[in-house]
Amino acid sequence: MNDIVLKAENVSKRYRLGQIGLSTLRDDIDGFVSRLRGKDERIGRPAGQETFYALKDVSFEVEKGSAVALIGRNGAGKSTLLKLISRITAPTEGRIRYKGRVASLLEVGTGFNQHLTGRENIFLNGAIMGLTRAEISRRLDEIIEFSEVERFIDTPVKRYSSGMYVKLGFAVAAHLDPDILICDEVLAVGDTRFQEKCIRKMGDLAGEHTVIYVSHNMHTLRQLCNTALYLEEGRLTYAGELEGAIGRYAGSSRLTDTHRDFSGVKHEGNMGKLARMTYLDLNNVTSNEYEMGGGIDMTLGLEAVEDVKNLRVSALISRPGSGVVASSFSGPVYTANAGQKDALSLRLPLGGLGPGEYDAALWLCFIDPIGRMVSYDVVPNAFRFSVGQNLDMNEGMLWNEKRHGIFRLPDMEEGGLKREQES
Repeated sequence: MNDIVLKAENVSKRYRLGQIGLSTLRDDIDGFVSRLRGKDERIGRPAGQETFYALKDVSFEVEKGSAVALIGRNGAGKSTLLKLISRITAPTEGRIRYKGRVASLLEVGTGFNQHLTGRENIFLNGAIMGLTRAEISRRLDEIIEFSEVERFIDTPVKRYSSGMYVKLGFAVAAHLDPDILICDEVLAVGDTRFQEKCIRKMGDLAGEHTVIYVSHNMHTLRQLCNTALYLEEGRLTYAGELEGAIGRYAGSSRLTDTHRDFSGVKHEGNMGKLARMTYLDLNNVTSNEYEMGGGIDMTLGLEAVEDVKNLRVSALISRPGSGVVASSFSGPVYTANAGQKDALSLRLPLGGLGPGEYDAALWLCFIDPIGRMVSYDVVPNAFRFSVGQNLDMNEGMLWNEKRHGIFRLPDMEEGGLKREQES
């Protein structure tokens, strides 16, 4: 493989849709008899006939020292590919070969034993990667210092917050001398300062080591990566320079439907298990272009497993391929009741946004008494919209296309909460 440290050859991953496991011995026997007849009578259709390819015929090579961005919309197959590279699961077809040790951070708490302390989990992860106890001990102080959880390092990790999980998980993955470091966008759970710290660390690793990074934040990818792989509906449609992949991503993000289903969206952190966004309807929309100074009317589906109080919805607005330029919060707080499905009407104000295209990310969050935002659910690329020129409003003035920093839009107007009937 020479300088090639990772090679995928015609890799496909197929899943069977529907219920796979059964709950009792009687169910197993009934299912077995039904399959002998050629039909699963419990669900009224032939068993195991419907399949889905999360990845199909994916081939690529990654050179040593590369920093590779893995780009694609939600459901494109990015996380599946990372799991195959990490050998969490095996490909249905094809094969993946690599040189050296692979460290991965695919979700909060990857590889952690809930009942062990942070210190014990460092040694556990190192042993899984093939390091000796002496090798791990030499790196221990550096890992703990980087993680910023020194005070809780001898506490069982089941008591850690999602942010503490991420900090320790990344510190372990990045400091155990991996030849290939894989990181899914789990860093979104951490605070901004720690994210920047991690990006710098991955930049230091790139060169002698190889980094594969997944994110919907194109600004971050530009900081870290030099090449990219672009996935679309499970197929690799582009491999090359980063800007080429970003251009494809920007083009694919156009609004094609006023209804967006969030059921397949990856939910960040442990909080997403308690309350989450389920769908988005853009109301009274004939195109994705809005007037300057206007607003976007939307209905957001919400559901909760447990009672959660003081929730708010935040919209983060960014230019395609760049960082966040504006944000807006819902005005009133929202209470989610266990087992209840709700539809929340909102109006996102566009005042202050100049002409051009924008991406909107949606966050379901809780603001604590000292102003910190605790994330329950994140949809990184909820929808794209454009703002048209309005000469009556700006009297022909030219807008500065290079906006700097983040400015706050007015709060979103809350148009009422509708309790949906259980189906």
